[in-house]
Amino acid sequence: MNETAPSIHFLSAADWPDTTLRCEEAGWDQELLGPWRDLEKRSANASFFQSAAWCEAWIEASSACGMPEAPRIATIWRGGKLVLVWPLTVRRLSVFKILHHLGEPATQYGDVLIDKREDRRALLGMALEMIRSWHDIDAIELRRVRDGTVLASLLARHRVEGSEASAPMLDFRRLDAASADGQRTSRTRQALRRHQRQLGEHGPVTFELVRRPEEQCLLLEHAFALKRAWQQEKAAVSAGYAHGASLGCLQHLAREGNLLAAYLRAGDEIAAVEIGALDQGRYWSLVQSYDLRFSKHAPGRLLFWHLLERCPELSIDIFDFLAPATRHKLEWSNTEVPIADYLVPVSTRGYLATSYLARIRPMLRECYRRLPSGLRQHANGLLRRLN
Repeated sequence: MNETAPSIHFLSAADWPDTTLRCEEAGWDQELLGPWRDLEKRSANASFFQSAAWCEAWIEASSACGMPEAPRIATIWRGGKLVLVWPLTVRRLSVFKILHHLGEPATQYGDVLIDKREDRRALLGMALEMIRSWHDIDAIELRRVRDGTVLASLLARHRVEGSEASAPMLDFRRLDAASADGQRTSRTRQALRRHQRQLGEHGPVTFELVRRPEEQCLLLEHAFALKRAWQQEKAAVSAGYAHGASLGCLQHLAREGNLLAAYLRAGDEIAAVEIGALDQGRYWSLVQSYDLRFSKHAPGRLLFWHLLERCPELSIDIFDFLAPATRHKLEWSNTEVPIADYLVPVSTRGYLATSYLARIRPMLRECYRRLPSGLRQHANGLLRRLN
């Protein structure tokens, strides 16, 4: 813990007699991980991206690739029990210091872990008051915050206009049919069978789950190579995939047994790969890639087709495709969760930083998207720096 001048607050609650709340800033401390994991079990609607597993993997991978983070962990304790943890980090944008959720740009949901027995709004208000008192911070940028969370409610007036998106999900508990395939139209099923027959012309089509951590690590390397080839072909940029820690983070999670991996093979060739995190009946789809040679046979759609049929036996209740809500995800989903970004200026200089982040950066991205393919490829390096 960071014992240098922590912010201390006290709050009484009927459910917790004879105890006080202690609100602190912490650096990265291994001793925090045990209470953190315990809090995950006591949190409502917890996101994997605020888990100790995700944050520890990102910290270690960032350090290993020479891009170390400067974590700031906001914590609130009731007596000796951790009741709130908000994993954040500080990054520099030119002369500005911006506070982000830990794991950006790979973190997909920005949120806070809070004990469900507590007054979550009150605790989060305390935590927000604390981080706004950090005098070396100019602005707070919180991306991909889900609607309906306490964080979204508390920061409503700081919502970034035009940042709205959604994350498609397949909630198996809400299925009208007995399986995911059962809610497909006959036309869609016929199209999938046709694609599978065509893919089978390259060799027998097989679906495999990869369970051994060392094999998952190798499959991750292959999936990232396929994604790089796709990005080069499409002149596309993904800040998450481009970050040097992304592959190492996922390989760390694989070694710790946190991932589920699958692939679709055509003969001896891997046609498509799907890798995600699985925790407490929820699956987060982190990596989707396919071999461009088989693109006309829709190998990614076929892989989803096979994997979603296996979800009930894998004890998956919710398959979270994550944002953006692209067509190949919406095809399978039966619900969506709106998300948005939030910007909070903290210092006088922070107003300049938030103006750039909310207005100028989106404009530069849109200009990039409108460039011809060849020019986009040359501009990739610039866009990575902007992200």
